[in-house]
Amino acid sequence: MNLEDRYRRLLAWYPREHRALHEEEMVAVLLAAAATGRDRPSIREMFDLLQGAFAIRLRRAVGPVSRRHWHAAFNLAALLAPIWLLITELGRAAAYAGHALRNAEMGPGMALKTLAIALPYGVIAFLAWRNSRMVAAAVAWGWTVLYAGLVASPPDLGLSPIYVMWDGVLLVGSGFESVVRFVLPACLTAVMLTFTPSSGPAPLGARRLVGWTAVMLAGVVASTQIPLPWAGYLPLLVFAVAAVVAVRSPVGRRAVFIVSPLMSVTLGWLRWVEDPANLPVVAALSVAVLAVTAWLARTGTTASSPANV
Repeated sequence: MNLEDRYRRLLAWYPREHRALHEEEMVAVLLAAAATGRDRPSIREMFDLLQGAFAIRLRRAVGPVSRRHWHAAFNLAALLAPIWLLITELGRAAAYAGHALRNAEMGPGMALKTLAIALPYGVIAFLAWRNSRMVAAAVAWGWTVLYAGLVASPPDLGLSPIYVMWDGVLLVGSGFESVVRFVLPACLTAVMLTFTPSSGPAPLGARRLVGWTAVMLAGVVASTQIPLPWAGYLPLLVFAVAAVVAVRSPVGRRAVFIVSPLMSVTLGWLRWVEDPANLPVVAALSVAVLAVTAWLARTGTTASSPANV
């Protein structure tokens, strides 16, 4: 590999549009300034080129067009969050109902209690859909506090709506691990609703949002009812398909990034969050993602024409 090829590899860090306009000129200037016989860029040249690439990408990331995309993406993500938690709770209710049907002694108590847990998320999603942002955020925070109290209550009181499997037996879940695993998603949703500029189904559109919600709900419910080892991966598969479709647009890519902390916890990619020692790491990553994207969203303006997700 000669010096020119190495320069071009460094220039690959620049945006494609920038390279199309300036790459040949930049390579010519770099080669003209290079000493005779050199076959590698200097440390200073490498630093300058990479610094320039980062600066250009950063300016584009916070530019007016990008901020409009972040604005629309955060609005959509703040609506998707309570919808997703509604779906997961309905999936848990379906799983408990299946247990009750297979074991008559269990009764429908667990399923009914979980349906009651799903109801607040339905209310929050409806308020976010109607762009009642402040009311939705207030309800979300109130529910987060109440939910944490129920989950942390002593098992003998029977107030916790969480059940865990232990040695083949369903037990009431309580304690710090259950609070982190089940209440952290509710807290992230409340944060998103607090900082969203104006929640709503745009730019995805009401019809497409309802369609994807139905598909995701079907995948979650099916994963609890199909007695096969791979059935548990159905929600992950549906989410992956939705993400592939979404990343084709600037708004979709940003929306997927914003909901990634919530999806990571609820889909089990970060099961290690149940370890108290890992909680600061999870919280820090989640706060970083939501803080930066909320700032970008609130400093942007509503796009003149909705971008398709």
